[in-house]
Amino acid sequence: MNKIDPKALFRLSVLGQLVSRERLQRGELQQLIRELAQREYAIPDSRRTRLGEKTIEAWYYAWKRDGIDGLMPQTRTDRGLSKLAPEIQASILNAKRDNPRRSIRQIQLLLESDGVANNVLSRSSIHRLLQAHGISRMTGSASVLEEKRSFTAEFAGSIWYGDVLHGPAVPSLSGFPDG
Repeated sequence: MNKIDPKALFRLSVLGQLVSRERLQRGELQQLIRELAQREYAIPDSRRTRLGEKTIEAWYYAWKRDGIDGLMPQTRTDRGLSKLAPEIQASILNAKRDNPRRSIRQIQLLLESDGVANNVLSRSSIHRLLQAHGISRMTGSASVLEEKRSFTAEFAGSIWYGDVLHGPAVPSLSGFPDG
Protein backbone atom coordinates (compact mmCIF):
# COMPACT_ATOMS: atom_id res chain seq x y z
CA MET A 1 0.00 0.00 0.00
CA ASN A 2 1.29 3.44 -0.93
CA LYS A 3 1.88 6.01 1.75
CA ILE A 4 -0.61 8.86 1.47
CA ASP A 5 0.62 12.40 1.95
CA PRO A 6 -0.78 14.09 5.09
CA LYS A 7 -1.88 17.09 3.02
CA ALA A 8 -3.89 14.83 0.71
CA LEU A 9 -5.53 13.23 3.77
CA PHE A 10 -6.36 16.68 5.12
CA ARG A 11 -7.90 17.69 1.80
CA LEU A 12 -9.94 14.50 1.75
CA SER A 13 -11.14 15.17 5.31
CA VAL A 14 -12.33 18.62 4.21
CA LEU A 15 -14.19 17.07 1.28
CA GLY A 16 -15.60 14.27 3.43
CA GLN A 17 -19.31 15.04 3.14
CA LEU A 18 -18.98 15.91 -0.55
CA VAL A 19 -17.16 12.77 -1.69
CA SER A 20 -19.12 10.41 0.52
CA ARG A 21 -22.36 11.29 -1.25
CA GLU A 22 -23.22 9.42 -4.38
CA ARG A 23 -25.33 12.15 -5.90
CA LEU A 24 -25.83 15.84 -5.22
CA GLN A 25 -28.92 17.86 -6.05
CA ARG A 26 -28.76 20.87 -8.35
CA GLY A 27 -27.08 23.80 -6.52
CA GLU A 28 -26.22 21.65 -3.52
CA LEU A 29 -22.51 21.44 -4.40
CA GLN A 30 -22.01 25.20 -4.25
CA GLN A 31 -23.98 25.46 -1.03
CA LEU A 32 -21.89 22.74 0.64
CA ILE A 33 -18.65 24.28 -0.62
CA ARG A 34 -19.70 27.66 0.80
CA GLU A 35 -20.42 26.03 4.19
CA LEU A 36 -17.05 24.26 4.15
CA ALA A 37 -15.26 27.53 3.34
CA GLN A 38 -16.82 29.22 6.39
CA ARG A 39 -15.34 26.70 8.82
CA GLU A 40 -11.96 26.91 10.51
CA TYR A 41 -9.39 24.16 10.00
CA ALA A 42 -6.03 23.11 11.39
CA ILE A 43 -4.26 23.24 8.03
CA PRO A 44 -1.00 21.23 7.99
CA ASP A 45 2.18 23.33 7.65
CA SER A 46 0.21 26.59 7.70
CA ARG A 47 -0.85 29.29 10.12
CA ARG A 48 -4.00 29.93 8.13
CA THR A 49 -7.28 28.52 9.37
CA ARG A 50 -9.64 29.20 6.45
CA LEU A 51 -9.95 27.81 2.95
CA GLY A 52 -11.34 29.54 -0.11
CA GLU A 53 -14.37 28.28 -1.98
CA LYS A 54 -12.39 27.97 -5.22
CA THR A 55 -9.73 25.92 -3.46
CA ILE A 56 -12.28 23.48 -2.09
CA GLU A 57 -14.02 23.29 -5.46
CA ALA A 58 -10.69 22.56 -7.21
CA TRP A 59 -9.97 19.81 -4.69
CA TYR A 60 -13.45 18.32 -5.29
CA TYR A 61 -12.99 18.13 -9.05
CA ALA A 62 -9.42 16.80 -8.65
CA TRP A 63 -10.87 14.06 -6.41
CA LYS A 64 -13.55 13.21 -8.97
CA ARG A 65 -10.98 13.09 -11.78
CA ASP A 66 -8.03 11.28 -10.11
CA GLY A 67 -9.16 10.06 -6.69
CA ILE A 68 -6.70 10.45 -3.82
CA ASP A 69 -3.84 11.03 -6.29
CA GLY A 70 -5.59 14.21 -7.41
CA LEU A 71 -5.36 15.56 -3.84
CA MET A 72 -1.61 14.99 -3.55
CA PRO A 73 0.43 18.23 -3.46
CA GLN A 74 2.06 18.96 -6.81
CA THR A 75 5.47 20.55 -7.20
CA ARG A 76 5.64 23.40 -9.67
CA THR A 77 7.21 22.50 -12.97
CA ASP A 78 8.62 26.01 -13.36
CA ARG A 79 10.14 26.20 -9.89
CA GLY A 80 13.55 27.85 -9.96
CA LEU A 81 13.22 28.88 -13.59
CA SER A 82 13.24 32.53 -14.54
CA LYS A 83 10.87 33.85 -17.19
CA LEU A 84 13.33 36.60 -18.07
CA ALA A 85 15.02 36.42 -21.44
CA PRO A 86 18.49 34.80 -21.32
CA GLU A 87 20.27 38.02 -22.36
CA ILE A 88 18.52 39.95 -19.57
CA GLN A 89 19.46 37.24 -17.07
CA ALA A 90 23.09 37.44 -18.20
CA SER A 91 23.04 41.25 -17.85
CA ILE A 92 21.63 41.03 -14.31
CA LEU A 93 24.21 38.45 -13.25
CA ASN A 94 27.07 40.42 -14.82
CA ALA A 95 25.94 43.65 -13.13
CA LYS A 96 25.91 41.93 -9.73
CA ARG A 97 29.23 40.17 -10.30
CA ASP A 98 30.87 43.42 -11.43
CA ASN A 99 29.84 45.11 -8.21
CA PRO A 100 28.61 42.76 -5.45
CA ARG A 101 27.51 45.76 -3.34
CA ARG A 102 25.06 46.83 -6.07
CA SER A 103 21.46 46.69 -4.86
CA ILE A 104 18.53 45.23 -6.74
CA ARG A 105 17.17 48.71 -7.37
CA GLN A 106 20.54 49.83 -8.75
CA ILE A 107 20.66 46.81 -11.07
CA GLN A 108 17.12 47.56 -12.23
CA LEU A 109 17.95 51.21 -12.97
CA LEU A 110 21.25 50.29 -14.67
CA LEU A 111 19.62 47.84 -17.08
CA GLU A 112 16.76 50.21 -17.83
CA SER A 113 19.14 53.11 -18.51
CA ASP A 114 21.25 50.88 -20.80
CA GLY A 115 18.10 49.92 -22.72
CA VAL A 116 18.55 46.23 -21.95
CA ALA A 117 15.21 45.96 -20.20
CA ASN A 118 12.57 48.65 -20.36
CA ASN A 119 9.99 48.31 -17.56
CA VAL A 120 10.00 44.51 -17.72
CA LEU A 121 12.11 43.93 -14.62
CA SER A 122 10.48 43.57 -11.25
CA ARG A 123 12.49 43.62 -8.05
CA SER A 124 11.23 40.15 -7.14
CA SER A 125 12.31 38.59 -10.47
CA ILE A 126 15.81 40.05 -10.07
CA HIS A 127 15.97 38.83 -6.47
CA ARG A 128 14.84 35.29 -7.41
CA LEU A 129 17.43 35.11 -10.20
CA LEU A 130 20.24 36.27 -7.92
CA GLN A 131 19.16 33.83 -5.21
CA ALA A 132 19.03 30.95 -7.68
CA HIS A 133 22.65 31.68 -8.62
CA GLY A 134 23.71 32.16 -5.00
CA ILE A 135 24.79 35.79 -5.38
CA SER A 136 21.95 37.64 -3.73
CA ARG A 137 24.06 38.44 -0.67
CA MET A 138 27.56 39.76 -0.46
CA THR A 139 30.16 37.35 0.85
CA GLY A 140 33.28 37.93 2.87
CA SER A 141 34.07 40.79 5.21
CA ALA A 142 31.79 43.22 3.34
CA SER A 143 28.76 41.11 4.29
CA VAL A 144 29.54 41.15 8.02
CA LEU A 145 27.57 43.97 9.51
CA GLU A 146 29.61 46.28 11.67
CA GLU A 147 27.80 47.07 14.88
CA LYS A 148 27.75 50.78 15.53
CA ARG A 149 26.52 51.98 18.87
CA SER A 150 26.72 55.63 19.80
CA PHE A 151 25.73 55.25 23.42
CA THR A 152 27.45 52.38 25.16
CA ALA A 153 28.23 51.97 28.83
CA GLU A 154 29.88 49.35 30.92
CA PHE A 155 26.89 49.00 33.27
CA ALA A 156 23.16 49.37 32.84
CA GLY A 157 22.01 52.76 34.08
CA SER A 158 25.40 54.44 33.60
CA ILE A 159 24.04 56.68 30.89
CA TRP A 160 20.88 58.69 31.44
CA TYR A 161 19.38 61.06 28.98
CA GLY A 162 16.05 62.75 28.62
CA ASP A 163 14.03 65.22 26.68
CA VAL A 164 14.08 68.68 28.23
CA LEU A 165 11.46 70.05 25.88
CA HIS A 166 8.67 68.55 27.95
CA GLY A 167 8.64 68.72 31.71
CA PRO A 168 7.55 70.76 34.71
CA ALA A 169 7.31 74.52 34.41
CA VAL A 170 10.08 76.43 36.23
CA PRO A 171 8.95 79.75 37.76
CA SER A 172 10.75 82.86 36.65
CA LEU A 173 13.54 84.09 38.97
CA SER A 174 12.36 87.71 38.69
CA GLY A 175 9.63 87.15 41.29
CA PHE A 176 12.12 86.39 44.07
CA PRO A 177 13.75 89.05 46.27
CA ASP A 178 17.53 89.48 46.11
CA GLY A 179 19.06 88.05 49.10
